Amino acid sequence: MDLSSVKGFDQTTVLLNSQTNTLAKSVIYFLQKYDWTRIALVSPSTTLSAFDSRVRSDLLDALAANKIDILVDSRLDPMSDFSQKVEEDAQKARIFVICDWSSNANLLRNYLFRLGELNKMQSGEYFVVGFVAYDANYQWLEASSGDQRLLHLGAADINDYNLTENDLHAVYKNVVILSNGPPPAEANSTWAEVKTQVLEANTRKICPPYCNSTVSEKISPRWDRIKLLFDAIQYLADSVNDALNIGANIYDSSVFFEYLISRQIESITGVTEYVDGFGAIGGSMQVYYHFSSSAHNAYALFACARLQQISLLNENWTIFDYTEEGLSIDFVNGSAPKDTPTCGFYGEKCGPPANNTFIIVISVGVAVLIGLAIAAAFLYKRYRYERKLHSLFFLIERNQIILKKHTNLMSTQSLRSMASIHGSFVAASQTLRDSHFFIEDYNNMPASSSSQISSLFADGSASTARATGPFGTAFGGASEDEKWSALTDFGVGLFEGRTIALKRIYKTDVELSRDVRMEIAKLQESSNSNIISFVGMVVQSPNVFVVYELAQRGSLKDILDNDDMPLDDVFRNQMTKDIIAGLEYLHSSPVGCHGRLKSTNCLIDGRWMVRLSSFGLRELRCDENELERENDVQEGKSQLWTAPELLRWTQGSLAQCPVILVQKADVYSLAIVLYELFGRLGPWGDEPMEPREIVSIVKAGSFSREKKAFRPDLAVLKDSPQIVRDTVSAAWTEDPLDRPSLFQIKRKLRPLTTGLKRTIMDNMVSMIEKYTDKLERDIAERNEELEREKEKSEMLLKMMLPEVVAESLKKGSNVSAESFENVTVFFSDCPGFVEMSASSKPIDIVQFLNDLYTCFDRIIDQFDVYKVETIADAYMVASGIPVPNGNHHAGEIASLGLALLKAVETFKIRHLPTEKVRLRIGMNTGSCVAGVVGLKMPRYCLFGDTVNTASRMESNGIPLRINCSESSKIALDELGGYVTEERGLVEMKGKGKQMTYFVRSEDSASRRDRILRERVKFASLKRARVQEKVFEFV
Repeated sequence: MDLSSVKGFDQTTVLLNSQTNTLAKSVIYFLQKYDWTRIALVSPSTTLSAFDSRVRSDLLDALAANKIDILVDSRLDPMSDFSQKVEEDAQKARIFVICDWSSNANLLRNYLFRLGELNKMQSGEYFVVGFVAYDANYQWLEASSGDQRLLHLGAADINDYNLTENDLHAVYKNVVILSNGPPPAEANSTWAEVKTQVLEANTRKICPPYCNSTVSEKISPRWDRIKLLFDAIQYLADSVNDALNIGANIYDSSVFFEYLISRQIESITGVTEYVDGFGAIGGSMQVYYHFSSSAHNAYALFACARLQQISLLNENWTIFDYTEEGLSIDFVNGSAPKDTPTCGFYGEKCGPPANNTFIIVISVGVAVLIGLAIAAAFLYKRYRYERKLHSLFFLIERNQIILKKHTNLMSTQSLRSMASIHGSFVAASQTLRDSHFFIEDYNNMPASSSSQISSLFADGSASTARATGPFGTAFGGASEDEKWSALTDFGVGLFEGRTIALKRIYKTDVELSRDVRMEIAKLQESSNSNIISFVGMVVQSPNVFVVYELAQRGSLKDILDNDDMPLDDVFRNQMTKDIIAGLEYLHSSPVGCHGRLKSTNCLIDGRWMVRLSSFGLRELRCDENELERENDVQEGKSQLWTAPELLRWTQGSLAQCPVILVQKADVYSLAIVLYELFGRLGPWGDEPMEPREIVSIVKAGSFSREKKAFRPDLAVLKDSPQIVRDTVSAAWTEDPLDRPSLFQIKRKLRPLTTGLKRTIMDNMVSMIEKYTDKLERDIAERNEELEREKEKSEMLLKMMLPEVVAESLKKGSNVSAESFENVTVFFSDCPGFVEMSASSKPIDIVQFLNDLYTCFDRIIDQFDVYKVETIADAYMVASGIPVPNGNHHAGEIASLGLALLKAVETFKIRHLPTEKVRLRIGMNTGSCVAGVVGLKMPRYCLFGDTVNTASRMESNGIPLRINCSESSKIALDELGGYVTEERGLVEMKGKGKQMTYFVRSEDSASRRDRILRERVKFASLKRARVQEKVFEFV
């Protein structure tokens, strides 16, 4: 029975059994939980009660409301053979909702097992959500146990179907059954005890009332009714107690109904249920599922959880587990099946099956074409490579290069030579800022010039030679051969519009074999920001030069040898990072290694980035002639960076040395370069031995007394980071296999380079940006402080002078005296002040005046007046200046006087608490002249007879009165709203007899209206605040 049908008859009905729409919503819960929106609905063709009809109707409404499509709606006779119908339905849907209110759940059992016979459930592509109505006859319960936790579905008649026990378990995995029965006994100990007592009483012989015979047959208990009876009695008793405790009338159904609704019920089954505001109880459904564990019955579904709806108005459901397993569905395929096959029920979402033979042929053909394309690409690439090798692409003719005169600017001697050419040492120093080299066209050199050229040799030595020909007087008639012969080790020129460097190969002729050309091809293909780019070669006997791009700032050795060039940690760390990056690239590139790493081959470009040079061409340099030295002392310098294993190499030329061994030698050379970079005392520090001796000892593997290989003194690096000293020490070990890899070195030195930009120039820009940001923040802070001080100064100035006068002074304008036709001047003093001063301490007088004038200053802020000055106990105020306010000046002064008289009534004199201030006020209206007087502590002063008359009005006044002149009285009458009283003629010094008046009171409403009305016309009136209360003095 549905709640709504009952409510139509009685608005105070409470139903404690679940409603049919709650049953429908529990089914919707499971469908939405797994995103199933297309289902088949199966139900009996006949209904046993109105409840059954209502279940189906509510389920149809709920499915429609939640946009769940019904693909199949089958109504079947549970006792008939509907195998064919099941097969048809299985072709149209994957998710089945079976509502079975038939006896013994025959429809659910038969339909489920027919799906199993069709092997639908075993595949895991189908799922059944069933609803079995509670059966008081227990026909669908396992008869042997009588336990309501087991839903029996086939132990006795499994042989009636073509199913094995394994099939049955697979079917059960994709089935969930919902039932509206009471919870199992295990749900609550109290409920279990009640069930035990009922079963015991059911077996005793009883004699019902008014019956002469006893009943001995066993009656099947209706556990749902027993549960409802217990709950109803307890629920009614609790409600009555709550109502009586507050004195409510339980006999008035409408009153008592309020205590029945919107409350919870602690059911005898242990379930907390809720009655909503309409008197309906929230739904509670038992959830049955199969567990394959041997601990449970193999032919039954187990009551594992309770699905509960808190209220009919609440669409949320809560799952309460009865067992450790809880509601954990073990889907056959590991996941919930889809409600629609991927290709649709009829394959409409997928195209027709392709011809496999055709697909195989096409696949093989495509594979063959791809293979042929790859082979063709490889062959074409090989062809282009071979063609490139035979084309001598790298050769550059001498006439394509315009030689330039250059000077190494890193030596002081070269700078002096520059000075002889340019006229001053300053000019040469200035050139150094832009480039490491000074470059000049030979044709522009004077014939008589003679300069010393610092040439850069492969071994790093700087040779200074006096030259003729291209560099001397004979240049004008020099031939092309003479120009090139003058280049000893290094030259500079222009090629295709860019500046290039020329590095001599000490051979008079070169055989461009295939191996040499392959090396050159590798160089040309190498490109990295930390290596010098290879441009080509000049091979015209006897001149053999390698052409590189020019690094404008020279080599690392030039930088280190120049004492005037400071190097901070940022420079050293960035250079270290660049050198390691360049070596990393070479070791991973086709070139494979460097082989001649030294500080002279670490060049610096225009952005202060270190770029490695003189690598590769091992085959070309293998039999290179040694350059003859003029001084034997210089011999061996170029080998100070060479690893001992390369010095000892005797198995042919160095070109035949394994690349892996040369890579380890590069690590040794890197250690020497780092030692030179951080120590800045050369590759071997302050070692006194000659280079030839050092190389000889290293080559021989001599050891010192400490049994260590002969290496530079690490004490030179005492001020360097510890990780640098550790890295250098590990990298120059005697055994190449003991040396760390570049990756290990890079990781070891990572703290040095963390946070660094790509180049030193980037770091410099970053530092400048940070410094600029700091300056901007500091400037902003200073500006804020300056602005605050400016505001303070302006506020102080406005306190000393009228605002308009202060603004004029700020702008630098002159403030001239100004005549005003109509103003009102106010004077006040304190009679008895002289006597008070004589009897009080000076500090007390100062405190008294400060307290009094502070009080007055707060009050005058409410009026359009200007405080002119104070002298002792005299207080002078004016209105209508410096900004005229029409004829409102008299009113503002009069209102101010009334407010001050009101204030002194409660004013306390600190050192004379029993005394009162007897304020005397005088005011006069007329014309005056005002202006700023003085340079030191300038004041805005008023001059004129109006001021004198106002002072006489005050001195001839009466305490606690406002004595005003006749001109002020006329002005007040014109304004209206002020009450004055004639005092009479008063003799005044220098004025004779003057008619005077007392200002008695004001009409606050009249003043308020006048001020609000006139503010638009007179801006100064915006300062005035209207008073609601009337001040009156008798």
